Amino acid sequence: MTGQVLRSRDDGVVTFTLSQPERRNAISFEMYDRLEDEFAAIAADDTVRALVLRGAAGSFAGGTDIRHLADIHDGSAGVEYEAHMRRVQKGLIDLRIPVVSVVEGACVGGGLVFAALSDLVYCTPDARFGTPIARTLGNTISATSLARLQETFGRRRTAEMLLTGRLLTADEAERAGFVTAVLGGAALEARLGETLQAISQCSPESIWSFKELERRIDAHLSTVEVDDVFARIYGGRQFREGVAAFLGKRAARFVTDAPAEPDGGGR
Repeated sequence: MTGQVLRSRDDGVVTFTLSQPERRNAISFEMYDRLEDEFAAIAADDTVRALVLRGAAGSFAGGTDIRHLADIHDGSAGVEYEAHMRRVQKGLIDLRIPVVSVVEGACVGGGLVFAALSDLVYCTPDARFGTPIARTLGNTISATSLARLQETFGRRRTAEMLLTGRLLTADEAERAGFVTAVLGGAALEARLGETLQAISQCSPESIWSFKELERRIDAHLSTVEVDDVFARIYGGRQFREGVAAFLGKRAARFVTDAPAEPDGGGR
C-alpha cells in the first residue's frame, strides 16, 4: 500500500498531513500505525501545545484504503480490524492538548471520525462531510465514532448521514455545529494562526483538565459490547459485495440474506 503521514513542527505546534492524493488521502494500515505511534510520542512530549490534522492536495481524508478491507473474509477478521481502529482513535482521544482539523474537500469515513474527535474544525467552502458506507461498503462504525458524531452533528443529522449515505456541505456542517468556521484559503490560515496563538497563551494545566475530563466521559463508551455486531457485519455477504463493488468501480447490489432455518422442532 502507498500513502504517508507527513510531520512538521512550528514551535509548540505539530502538524500531521495525511497524504495519498491519488486516492483522496485514503488511510492505509501503515498510515494508521504511523499515526498511533505519533500520537503516543506527542502524549509523552510536554513541549507540544497543539496538534493540527490536515490532508494533502485539496482533500482532507477518505476512509480506510479499501484494498485492506478486501482481506477481511470473516467476522473475526472484522473484529480485529475494528480493534485496530479503536487503538488509533484512542491515541487521539487520549491527547491532553487541543486538536484542530483543517478540512478541504472530502472528509469521509475515517477522515470524518478524525475530524469528529478533534476539538476544533475549520474548513473551506468546498468541504464535504459524511460516511456513506451503508450505500457503498456495507460495513459499520464504532460506538465511540457514533457517539461523537451524534454529539457534534446531532442525532438527526447523524441519522440522515448514516441512513442515506448523503454527504453534507460545509454550510450544513457548520449549522449543525460540527464545523467551527467555514473560511476561504487565506482567511482559513489566518484564523488557524490566531487560534493557535490564543491556545499558546492559555494555561496548559487548564487545557489538560478540559481534555482529561472529556476523556473520562468518553471512557464510559468502552463498556459497550460491540464485537458481536462487528462479527455479523464483516462476516456477511453484503460487506463482501460492497468491497468488491467499490474496487470494481460499480454500484453495490445489496441483497437481504435469507432468514436462517429454525433449529429442531420437527415439521
